[in-house]
Amino acid sequence: MTDTAPQTTPNIIGEHYVTTFQEYGFVRIPGLIPADEVAQWRKIALDTIEEDGRNAGMGGGGTALKTTSDPWWKHETLLGLVRHPRVGAVAEQLSGTPMRVWSGQAYAKHPQDEVPTIWHEDLTLTPLDSPMNVNAWIALVDVPVERGCLIFLPNSHKRPGPHRAEVAEVRNHPTTYMFAEWPELEWGPRVTVPLRAGDVTFHQSTVGHASGGNVSDGVRLAFITTYTGATAIYQPRPGHQRMDMDLEPGQQLPDHRYPRISDFA
Repeated sequence: MTDTAPQTTPNIIGEHYVTTFQEYGFVRIPGLIPADEVAQWRKIALDTIEEDGRNAGMGGGGTALKTTSDPWWKHETLLGLVRHPRVGAVAEQLSGTPMRVWSGQAYAKHPQDEVPTIWHEDLTLTPLDSPMNVNAWIALVDVPVERGCLIFLPNSHKRPGPHRAEVAEVRNHPTTYMFAEWPELEWGPRVTVPLRAGDVTFHQSTVGHASGGNVSDGVRLAFITTYTGATAIYQPRPGHQRMDMDLEPGQQLPDHRYPRISDFA
């Protein structure tokens, strides 16, 4: 398929971040969102979850993680964060290819929810054919180790294929599927990444990651935006949940629902 997407957005971070992202599969960008913006988005995210939240997380994880209940485009108050120009521009610079928004949700892990988020990768449950998918994990509060920050398996995006597990395996064995599918990952190094409010981590969808429990007295609040290639094709596999009833398998994602970063960055 010919890529008719426009050129990527202007570079706004140093090339050493791009090198880290390509080498390890993830990177932390400190202070990407200013403090005054963070305070605004923190209130909006908490209010949205309180008014219209649901339980989140992969089955069997045990955590009481809460998230917004509807697709991101139904939460008008969150649209500005989903379409945040700096976050989008960084995602595009890191990936080196034109990108678009796929999803965006606020997540809250409440105090003393000590259950960790299980080890997983994101690609298997993503019903897309795309050159790359990137998650931006935006810290809306300080997230030290005791509040349940992210833990990554560096270089896990370079593992031998296939890069997807069977969807049924993930559904039936969510807590063990990743190391059962790719046993060599269990013995690799693990990098814990505490964040200050306004920091953002970006990781490729093939990177293994988890997070610790929240043993602190404060809520762990984050917003996760998922970006995919501008030419991504909706291609659900057996067991995938349909994300958008207007999409047909084999269809390129429409710009009006899944905007290109170049249109807002």
